Amino acid sequence: MLHAPRAIRVLLVDDHFFARMGLAAALNLEADITVVAQASSGHQAIALFAEHQPDVAVLDGNLPDLHGTDVARQIVKDHAHARLLLFSVEESEEAVHRAVHAGVNGYLSKTSKRSTLLEAIRTLAMGRRYFPDAIQAKLHAHRAHTDLSAREVDVLRLISRGLANKEIADELKISAETVKSHVSHLMEKLGVQDRAHAVMTAVQRGVLNVN
Repeated sequence: MLHAPRAIRVLLVDDHFFARMGLAAALNLEADITVVAQASSGHQAIALFAEHQPDVAVLDGNLPDLHGTDVARQIVKDHAHARLLLFSVEESEEAVHRAVHAGVNGYLSKTSKRSTLLEAIRTLAMGRRYFPDAIQAKLHAHRAHTDLSAREVDVLRLISRGLANKEIADELKISAETVKSHVSHLMEKLGVQDRAHAVMTAVQRGVLNVN
């Protein structure tokens, strides 16, 4: 007698109740997928992963206690063979890079179609990775850029506040010449010609958050 293959067991992690319930309902419509647990926070997700050992965990990027990448990093640390899909509103180069570095096996925008999410879950369950072309492009773009140093990011953050080199020097307790050097290097790394474009480019890539 033939037996139907075991359904893919999924852990859903999202702090928005209705969004989570909608996702659960959509996934449970599939004969080969079943939602075995739901979490509304990062710490709960880590605990439920350990308890249920799902085939795939779908992680929201923004949770009230931990970022999705931090949840992924902890789960991978505790469960080396975990299959994790980050399902996030964040799509910047830096956000995608951080997620991959944390150990996720797939990355999807929350604007993705239901069929794309189903494909991603099934792909991860088969032991493969799932990064759509748009996400792959962001990964390649990030690798093509030289990372800014922590000090250069500090300088850039102060530039975004409208501070001049002398004011930045006073704030960071370094010389104006050192600030000038940092500004020159960060503009070269970002491929821009002026301070306004440096800030704009850094925000677009997710390197700088000016909110």
